[in-house]
Amino acid sequence: MADRDAGRAQEKKLTYGERFKSLTERSLPLVVLLYVSSAVTAVSTFITAYVTGGHWYQQHFDWQSGEYAKLAKLHAGYTLGKFEEQLGRPSIQAAISKTSLGNLTQNTFQPRSDYWVDAVTDPHNRVVAYAVTSCNPDFNPSFSYWDGQQTRTVSLNKTPFSSALSPVIDIGTIKAFYSTSRAPHYYFAIQPGFGFTMNRSYAWGLTNLCQWKAIKSTHSSTTWNDWFYGEWRRFNTRGDDLVMPAKELDKLGRDLMSDYAVNTYAETDPTADFNVYPHQIGADPMLIPPALSQFFQSGP
Repeated sequence: MADRDAGRAQEKKLTYGERFKSLTERSLPLVVLLYVSSAVTAVSTFITAYVTGGHWYQQHFDWQSGEYAKLAKLHAGYTLGKFEEQLGRPSIQAAISKTSLGNLTQNTFQPRSDYWVDAVTDPHNRVVAYAVTSCNPDFNPSFSYWDGQQTRTVSLNKTPFSSALSPVIDIGTIKAFYSTSRAPHYYFAIQPGFGFTMNRSYAWGLTNLCQWKAIKSTHSSTTWNDWFYGEWRRFNTRGDDLVMPAKELDKLGRDLMSDYAVNTYAETDPTADFNVYPHQIGADPMLIPPALSQFFQSGP
């Protein structure tokens, strides 16, 4: 009896750690369970750290590939919902009325500060035209289209305007606007839809929503201004925009546009053309808050 009381007194003096050790030494299944639990916790911690680290790396160093993949899934003719799946909700929405397709809506997305996507939707939320504009010289999404003879590719902030212009020189149009005041500046080459392109229209060019990437900057802003107003008077353009046949583009005009790489690509679905845009193609700098735009710093 005295020995039993002594044993109990001894157990009471043991610490919790010593009691736990004594218990595990007498129970092999418990030991195995603890080791397995520790291993699972360690693996889970490693996986969480790996995924978090990979996400951080992609967000800061390899983000372009993810954004390219999003843009590759988008085309004119898709629903607005498809665009929202890839890009999130539009930052800006503006009504466009009095068109042959009914009342339209201009939806402007900014998934990252590096680029903008603009989608024009009809009353059924179908995207009839869309455009991508890159604001980062290192963000170079590529877009391919059929020009009636071969597949061509335009890479934003890489493809010179002159290279992008060549397929439409005989059948396309040039749409431009330039002003010495703080206003939108843009130059677009437009290939109209016809049978070979499945009636889709394509456009590529420059907008001062974002910085222009110079290839060879050899002309002053006054040269751009003088050329624009000279051609505007020559073609007696209605409104503020210069709209002229691409085949009428003179050497100075081609040289001016060849100073820079295109920063915008756009396309329509087979039921529409670029007249769905009231003025410039793509996101309108005048609708975007100044804090989010490079408007005042862009252009020649």
